[in-house]
Amino acid sequence: METVLSIPSILLWLLLLVVLTFRYIIVAGLPYLWLFVIGKNKYKTRKLQKEIPNKGQIVEEVKFSLLTICIYSCGIWLFLYWLKHDYTRNYTDINEYGWAYFFLSIVVMIIMHDAYSYWTHRLIHHKILFKYVHALHHKFKNPTPWSAFAFHPLESLLTLGIIPIVMFIIPWHHTALTIFITLIIVYDTFIHLGYNFEQLKVFKWQNTPKDHDVHHRNSKYNFGLYFTYWDRLMGTYFKD
Repeated sequence: METVLSIPSILLWLLLLVVLTFRYIIVAGLPYLWLFVIGKNKYKTRKLQKEIPNKGQIVEEVKFSLLTICIYSCGIWLFLYWLKHDYTRNYTDINEYGWAYFFLSIVVMIIMHDAYSYWTHRLIHHKILFKYVHALHHKFKNPTPWSAFAFHPLESLLTLGIIPIVMFIIPWHHTALTIFITLIIVYDTFIHLGYNFEQLKVFKWQNTPKDHDVHHRNSKYNFGLYFTYWDRLMGTYFKD
């Protein structure tokens, strides 16, 4: 971590921007190519909505997702400031807490993020906020993997908020945080696949593309990210 802090911040920002963009292109592009192009006919019975989104929608999804990535990458400035002043609970030696805690911390991050995502998601569905913050994402009623991060800039800032919460609340190792951020990208893309694969659901309360497709078609239900237990607990779960 000290080596990272010695690198000029502008270079770190550019590096993060490139890494996040490349990761998004790979994580969203491969399933899009697999499902919407190569396997369009093979998997058509698994398509959750019959229509295939047009190129105009894809361009909009990519445009706003790249804008979100730019906003996310700008968070590096605050991240570096907090690290340099030792404001966060970062640790650099895994042996300080052990490998068990290292993996447990990733699980805790996911649980914290799921709660944060559910409640902030419900917040921006309030009629006062929806049209200013979240309506843009709901333009894509028939989502594709490219739509995973197609947010209004205000929503991008709100979704980014989980990172400082994690950094200030629990002890974290930079590798664990990197794994967590990668999981965010992968899972958010997964629930926006637009196709249903039952074999990818490994436990009952797991959120799936089918569950999230319900939300894009009827925004009163299914606000969860990784799991459905908040929806089930709060009476906002709907099984299509």
